[in-house]
Amino acid sequence: MLRHTFLGGLSGFALLAIARQAHAQFPGGAAISLVMPYPPGGLGDYLARLAAKSLAEQFGVSVVVENKPGANGAIGAAVVAKAKPDGHTLLCVPASTLTTNSWLMKDAGYDPLKDFTPLARVIEFPNVLMVNPDFPAKTVQELIDVARRKPGSVNYGSVGMGSSTHLQAEMFKRAAGIDIVNITYKGSSPALQDLMAGQVQMMFDNLPSAFPLLQAGKLRALAVTSAQPSAALPGVPTVASVLPGFVEVTWWAILGPAGLPADTAEKLSGSLLRITRESDFVKALTDRGGVIVSGGSDDLRKAIQAEFEKTGKLIKELGITVQ
Repeated sequence: MLRHTFLGGLSGFALLAIARQAHAQFPGGAAISLVMPYPPGGLGDYLARLAAKSLAEQFGVSVVVENKPGANGAIGAAVVAKAKPDGHTLLCVPASTLTTNSWLMKDAGYDPLKDFTPLARVIEFPNVLMVNPDFPAKTVQELIDVARRKPGSVNYGSVGMGSSTHLQAEMFKRAAGIDIVNITYKGSSPALQDLMAGQVQMMFDNLPSAFPLLQAGKLRALAVTSAQPSAALPGVPTVASVLPGFVEVTWWAILGPAGLPADTAEKLSGSLLRITRESDFVKALTDRGGVIVSGGSDDLRKAIQAEFEKTGKLIKELGITVQ
């Protein structure tokens, strides 16, 4: 009775403060570092900052996004793999950082299957094949024709060996029987800047990341890599409509270091899954062509294993060598 009377006399703000304080028992009231192993400005950075805001509101603590770009995400991923497993250091990454680097690097600095605690698979989306608006090709077939007429004259931007931007361009190169040249960048944002400037002529990139530039007419979308056209880009066909069987989507996930206590991992996973059901979060990403996944720890663990095996097979088929 006394407890009921005490709570009943508190304001809504005070009750919220009590709820947050209780929730903030994890992770001990200290700040959480959410490592984003790519530069600011890209899809991953946007996703991480949306997630960080909601996590901070849930736990009542500061959640800081730390950009640690380089080596297709390997630099930032290695930082988290070596971090203390207390819930204060988390990693937001695309599938390629977890499933490709070990196939292409002599030492990525982590084992994707052993050095992380899977927490949540958040979103998946197609990539979009884009060109500079001044480039003469207005369709996928016209792009292929240009590349065939002048082998080696078309450069494509990518964000690292083994990234989806790289692998999909190499798949395109093989499927179309053309010679195009890879120009590697440390992140999506600088690559897109050079695509807009005409320094490179084409690029595959995450649809949510490229969407604002496509909307503004700064880049031209030729096709998406999903099995069906994207509602976010009406009238834009699939790559598979020209090159049958060319279907690839990618996903982003959040993990912690290996060894996270089970209750800590469960709380983090539950909080992240709640975020994927928040209307503002869903709208912000689906409006850009993303598809919310809401996959928990087991789903993510299985996805990493399956994608790891699939990517290894693809890299061997494409003849891409270890750097």
